[in-house]
Order: sequence, then structure tokens, then C-alpha cells
Amino acid sequence: MSKGSSKRATSVDAGPLTADQAKQAVYERGMTLKEFAKRRGLKYRTVSDVIRGVNKGLFGEGHKAAVALGMKRG
Repeated sequence: MSKGSSKRATSVDAGPLTADQAKQAVYERGMTLKEFAKRRGLKYRTVSDVIRGVNKGLFGEGHKAAVALGMKRG
């Protein structure tokens, strides 16, 4: 895959997903962000804030959400 490709990376070594890629991955699994949060035991607001960039996911529940979304490595 070229550097400018818009396809979502599937390799573990490809690095963390962007917010748009993470959101698309959730939707491709047939879930809403609210369903994703509930299944992972997270607050919807936290997941939404991480996706929107309001919460940077540096620690606490925001970090757990970012890791679950694939935006950060655990």
C-alpha cells in the first residue's frame, strides 16, 4: 500500500488508526459508536470525545477508548 493510499491499514505493524479510520472500522462491523462503547464497557461520551479529538486519550477511560478503537497501542 502506498503512503498516500486512502485504504485502511489492516496490518498490526501499520500503526494506529486515524479518527476517521477508527470510526469507519466501527461502522464496518455493523455497530454505532454507542453500541461499541457499551460492548467495551466504556461511556459513549468518552468514545465520542476521543473520535472527535476533544479527549486525546492520554490516560484513564480516554486511553482505554483510544486503544479499543485502534487509535493507540496499549
